[in-house]
Amino acid sequence: MTALHHHTHNRANMYGLACHARHYERWAGVFARPLYRRVAADVAAAGLPPGATVLDVGTGPGALPLLIAAQSPDLSVSGVDLSAEMIARATAAAELRATPDRSPVSFQIADVADLPFEDGSVDLVVSTISMHHWADPAAGLREILRVLRPGASAWIYDVRTTTRRAGSMTSGMDVEVRVENPLPGTWRLNPIGRLVLHRDN
Repeated sequence: MTALHHHTHNRANMYGLACHARHYERWAGVFARPLYRRVAADVAAAGLPPGATVLDVGTGPGALPLLIAAQSPDLSVSGVDLSAEMIARATAAAELRATPDRSPVSFQIADVADLPFEDGSVDLVVSTISMHHWADPAAGLREILRVLRPGASAWIYDVRTTTRRAGSMTSGMDVEVRVENPLPGTWRLNPIGRLVLHRDN
């Protein structure tokens, strides 16, 4: 497993994430909200058992995990991101929305290439418009597969050129791969696609 912690600060700043979390949060609220709603609906329709763990990679200010938790309160939802400021904003938002009848949403600073989860401990990984920022997408995909339990899947939503390229990066990995370009149920010119990884064993 490749650890990339020494690049964390530079890579978080590279795309303006650490310095402009508030602006990113405003942008995501306007432009990414329809995609977040779609992903949360996909998770709700997946039929995961109560207590199943859902991990959002590249969570930003945490809007997607909070939406998933609101629609599927019996799931355990977590998010990771390289930016400390993003995680701070996500954690604050989760604390504001915490209720006694809902499992708390947790957030951690982490690199997709070095996830702080045990082997086979996650029931579903999601990621939205993040993979094209990863310094080493192949390493990130391998790490996602490591944390998935046998029989579990990862859904990576990103621009179609990224999902198409990522499909070829899984060569040699013990995983079923499906590239959905465009995203199913959307118009054929939709720029967003989905990379589906399913771990058999």
